[in-house]
Amino acid sequence: MGMPTTRPRHSVTETDEISEILDEASRKWSDVPRAKLIRLIMLDWVASGRSPTSRSQARAVLEGSLPGSSVLYDRSQDWPA
Repeated sequence: MGMPTTRPRHSVTETDEISEILDEASRKWSDVPRAKLIRLIMLDWVASGRSPTSRSQARAVLEGSLPGSSVLYDRSQDWPA
């Protein structure tokens, strides 16, 4: 029997950090098998505005909105590591 999709598939190792995230997600979606939570986590992440695209759009809206500033303060660029 062939794969149900020709799209790329990804494996995720359940590290301690990933395990904690999955534990939290399983409290929200208690009826969903653990293996299927990753998809729901990703969809929830995008819907709540935490995707890189959403952050970039929010930054563009805010840019120049601070009094006396034409750009947002970026600690990673302004302070040495």
